[in-house]
Amino acid sequence: MSARSEIRLLDPLYGEIILAHPLADLLRAPVIQRLRDVRLSNIDSLVMPGISNISRYEHAIGTTYLASRIGFYNRLGREEAWVLQASAMLHDATITAFGHLVEEAFNYISEQYDHETKMSLLLQRPNTYELGGIDLQIYLGHEAGIREWAQKIFKADAEKYLVDIVNALKGEGRFGRCIAGDIDLDNLDNLVRIAFHMGLPVDRELPVRIAAEILGTDETGSTTFSEKSITLIKQWLTLRWTVYEHLMLSRDDFIGKVMLIYAIVLAYTRGELGLPEYAWTLSDRKLIEHLLQHKDSEISRTVRAWLVHDLWPLADLLWMRGEPPSFARTYGFADEATKAMGRPCFAYRIRDKRVRALKFQIESGEIIELGDTPKQWLLGVASSKRQDFSAAANRRIRQLACEFFETECIGRADERMPEALSLFE
Repeated sequence: MSARSEIRLLDPLYGEIILAHPLADLLRAPVIQRLRDVRLSNIDSLVMPGISNISRYEHAIGTTYLASRIGFYNRLGREEAWVLQASAMLHDATITAFGHLVEEAFNYISEQYDHETKMSLLLQRPNTYELGGIDLQIYLGHEAGIREWAQKIFKADAEKYLVDIVNALKGEGRFGRCIAGDIDLDNLDNLVRIAFHMGLPVDRELPVRIAAEILGTDETGSTTFSEKSITLIKQWLTLRWTVYEHLMLSRDDFIGKVMLIYAIVLAYTRGELGLPEYAWTLSDRKLIEHLLQHKDSEISRTVRAWLVHDLWPLADLLWMRGEPPSFARTYGFADEATKAMGRPCFAYRIRDKRVRALKFQIESGEIIELGDTPKQWLLGVASSKRQDFSAAANRRIRQLACEFFETECIGRADERMPEALSLFE
């Protein structure tokens, strides 16, 4: 990977972005170019077409830009600045196809995949199939390119700075809370970018304005914001409610997630999706191609039906109290629902992402707490049998869920829930 000139980009949120060497070189690395074919949204939305094709590549560029606008950026040394921006660019580098959705599918069968710790594991234990391994074909026959980049930029100190980058991706070290914290560059860009592409009224500069109010950080991971940031972060939290209200409660997209996860889990449990160490490297397109061409007609038929909007019946979406269960336990509930309903059922759950508890320090030393901790989660059951769920079937699923998860159902998702603004007062 030879050093090359700057890259000029035109971003939907921030306008013109100029990435100079060495960040321009890292952007060209195959592990980042793969993100052009991985969606930012966890599903190819049927009802919000604006978010269907936002890529993780676009988001990586935006997050890298925010790193350069952070309040203390100009006080950093050259190598420190590169570490911060490289960490921002790489924060999603090892994410699965369709974002967290395939990661969740892996976790249905206890694979326990976590893209935020994958980078660390790969660099510590490289093998033939993994990032850093020999002859790894991570994207279109090319190796990942991260080690080569680091060795050219940091030379003899490459391993030291790679450790700093990996620590930041895990939320550790000096920049950890900026990359993976309560309110980090990733989430600042992610939320506003999705809101913009949804078509919601949004201040496109909000992420930049909040990043500028991050005044400092230290080796312990403590991050300091300005007092001015409080009002801005409240705006961000209010926007979060609106965005996730749309993302979580779309029945069509909920069914789409169920169908895609079902197909992936079925292929994976039959050992036909690829080695666990390799499957995460598939892009969205490659994953869908694989599933459509699968010799098991149940897998290919399910994916084809989702692609043409021929959706399975979906029972009531239910708000359940407390912490969400693991995906492995949700898989167990699907088996129980199948037995109880006398029809094939598959279940999916989502933590209530509309709210988020934030805790941060401002320059006076005061600790600010905003938002709230989610107290509920969303459960849905769909079936490949083309018959709508009756009122009696919905009541039975509700009862079964309460018993199986040992909690209570708060109500249906289409019933009125608490207003967002009360959470931010």
